[in-house]
Amino acid sequence: MTTVFPAIDPTAMPVAWAPLIVRPIAQGPERFVAAIAARSQSGEAGCYPLMDGRRMRALFPESANTVGAIVDASMASLRRHVSSQVGLDGWSSPFEGVSLGSPSMTYVRRFRDVYGFAARACSAFGDTGQFDGSASQQSGEPGPWEDSVPDLLKRIDPSLANSINAQLALAGTRHTITFTFYGVNLAANFVLLSSRRMAASLREARAHLWNLSLVAEAPDLLIRPERLELLAGVTDEGPRTLGVIEELAFEARCRHVDVIPVDSSEHAAQQIVARAA
Repeated sequence: MTTVFPAIDPTAMPVAWAPLIVRPIAQGPERFVAAIAARSQSGEAGCYPLMDGRRMRALFPESANTVGAIVDASMASLRRHVSSQVGLDGWSSPFEGVSLGSPSMTYVRRFRDVYGFAARACSAFGDTGQFDGSASQQSGEPGPWEDSVPDLLKRIDPSLANSINAQLALAGTRHTITFTFYGVNLAANFVLLSSRRMAASLREARAHLWNLSLVAEAPDLLIRPERLELLAGVTDEGPRTLGVIEELAFEARCRHVDVIPVDSSEHAAQQIVARAA
């Protein structure tokens, strides 16, 4: 006997999912799907971003960083909700113009497969290959600095994607400034000091300090992070490199920036994730 109902793989699990919808103008007609929230009956839960920095800048050339920070903060709130609740209902958005769409149910073999299916079903940004966890680029430095901080941030907490390598245009500057991380609670840059290229390392560190100080002084920011931090690592702990960190910390205090020593790329990424929450 034939049936009009499709067969369901007995090894598949039911997963509920819903799109995170953002209206750049709260009461306006334009909207886009920024992320997919999902929860399985076995308790697996998550919130996966569909918008990266490149797409955000293409859509919102003048306000990409602000919209990205709103998306990241909304995703963090939504992720906490779906992790602590039985279902997807009942989430209160922290921003006007941000909402959770109607939930749907699908069957997948692996929980993470729901993100690709859901994105293709409801978003123009659901390209294949985005959800396969492909290898990240490496920084080229050996040992604890082999992985780049932005790549580690994306792996540790994908919901922060729009705040990683964020670009910001500040009044009084002729070009956009890139931050390792720029979100609602934290603006941070990372610098690796090397005794082999100390002069160049120090110039880079001071440039990062200057950029962070501009955030403290800018009069026109819609979102001003509560903390400004320069995360500084050293390739070798000689007297010169440790002395440079102390020197940077003294300069930073005058600019309302904190210098945070870190001993690996992963340590730097974890520090950012902890303070961004």
